[in-house]
Amino acid sequence: NSQQSPVHFDLALIPSLLMLHPSALPILFQEEMSNKEATEGEAVTLHCKLSKSAPVEWRKGNKVLKTSEKYKIEQEGPFAELLIRDLDLADA
Repeated sequence: NSQQSPVHFDLALIPSLLMLHPSALPILFQEEMSNKEATEGEAVTLHCKLSKSAPVEWRKGNKVLKTSEKYKIEQEGPFAELLIRDLDLADA
């Protein structure tokens, strides 16, 4: 009689390797903003460069700045730019 014996497998859990994907890496400033001096009534442009493309939010204190007659916000890939028009003391 050819009966087969049951086969037993011992399973071992092996931790998988941590794979880092570029999208999981932190976003850093490659080029930070620098102080700018300008005359009241004129315009000034602030810009920064990130280590990779990501949405940028411009703030003054706790206020999030939005595109308007006062502000122009542009971003292309990792490059972000804020134009402030008609400067006054409150913009400092």
